[in-house]
Amino acid sequence: MRKKKCQICGREFIPNKYHPNQKVCSNPLCQHQRQLLNQKLWRERNPNYFKYKEKKTAWEKKRAQYLKMWRETHKEYFKKYRFRRRLLREKQKLDVFS
Repeated sequence: MRKKKCQICGREFIPNKYHPNQKVCSNPLCQHQRQLLNQKLWRERNPNYFKYKEKKTAWEKKRAQYLKMWRETHKEYFKKYRFRRRLLREKQKLDVFS
C-alpha cells in the first residue's frame, strides 16, 4: 500500500485496505473535521432540503387551530374522551405493577 497525505493535518498515513480512496487519516480530530466539511458541502448542494420543514410547521399550526376549534364545538364529547383515556392509562399502570 502507498502512503497518502491527510488533507486535514498533512501527516502521511496508510489508507484502509477496504477504502483505498481514503483522503483523511484515522485520527479522530481529522475525522471530525471531515464530517463537518461533508455536512457543509451537503447543505450547499441541497439548499431547499430544510424548506420542507417550514411548510410542515405551517401545516401543523393550521391543524392545531382546527383541533382547538373542533374541541370547543364538541366539548362534551371531548370531556368524555379525556376521561376514558385517563381511565385507560390508570388501568395500564395498574397492569404493569401487577
